[in-house]
Amino acid sequence: MFENTFFISLIGFLVVLTPLIFFHELGHYVAAIKNGVVVEQFSVGFGPELFGFTDKNNTRWKVCLIPFGGYVKMKGELLVNDKNYQNHNDNEGYFNNASLFSRLLIVISGPLANILLGILIITTLYSFHGRYEVKPEVNKVVKNSPAERAGVIPNDLILSINNKKVSNFEDIKKIVSKNKKQLNFQILRNKQILFFNIKPEILDVKDLDAKSFKIGIIASSPTLVKHDLISSIYYGLKDTLLLTYEWIKGFIKLISFKIDKKDVAGPIGIAKISGDAISLGLPNFLFLMALLSINLGLINLLPIPALDGGYILMYFIEFALGRPINQKIQFKLIQIGVFLLIFLMIVITFIDIQKLFV
Repeated sequence: MFENTFFISLIGFLVVLTPLIFFHELGHYVAAIKNGVVVEQFSVGFGPELFGFTDKNNTRWKVCLIPFGGYVKMKGELLVNDKNYQNHNDNEGYFNNASLFSRLLIVISGPLANILLGILIITTLYSFHGRYEVKPEVNKVVKNSPAERAGVIPNDLILSINNKKVSNFEDIKKIVSKNKKQLNFQILRNKQILFFNIKPEILDVKDLDAKSFKIGIIASSPTLVKHDLISSIYYGLKDTLLLTYEWIKGFIKLISFKIDKKDVAGPIGIAKISGDAISLGLPNFLFLMALLSINLGLINLLPIPALDGGYILMYFIEFALGRPINQKIQFKLIQIGVFLLIFLMIVITFIDIQKLFV
């Protein structure tokens, strides 16, 4: 399309980030209004207001000078004390006087809005543009591999493994990689169905630690397949679950310091990726937006004070105790959470800068 530059990266970052923040805060806003909590401000960005308007509910909708982030300011405070808890029917419209269920719903609605947005974008792309899929077809066979020894050749189409139907190449990898026992392959070759018994092996030293087994076949290039609405919704939900699973695995690696630096991206890294996605066209850019939206929702669900997940955790503790955590303790936990998030952002940004000069 066109070459990525710093300007394109910045524009891409803002074009990706702004709608995601808007939908996140919109989730909080809608849940708050539906639960009788007054929303005083809905801001995209921080700092001085550039422009805005006040709606019939007396909420000030505004766009601010610093475009990195946003917030919904509700009447009252986010922290709940015993007085609020005992008299939650007083001061109607205050967030901290709302019922426990209402507060939980308001807080969780932001991350859920991001996840739903991601699913919607992916489903729409699969329906109108298509989904990249890799047929369970053999493109190349590795020399001296189990597949070659068994007699597998290029253009063989794998139909099933151990009587389990395979729809794409990923299905083959999932079955083979964790199985060191002999497998029965049903293969279509020149309109004939053939059967092969193949025992997966570890073919590369780097697969030893993960105990990842292979048979030595290489996939064909992905092809774009359009789907009807029902199939698009199915694959949209399925791929979102897979992305969530991979995100959880990546997060576990991150906190156990087992993740590779090249797999970590902060604001600078996301800006570069956004610029690259713009350069590759609208479908790629929209898919990136969907991925980031889902990631933003999942990150905000982490049980870290200062994130939505931190408040959700405190509400569950409140439910278990039958009363809220001491307000001073809540405040200290949030301070620690903010410190951890700032520290994490500094580390990730430092990694981003390092990668620029490698």
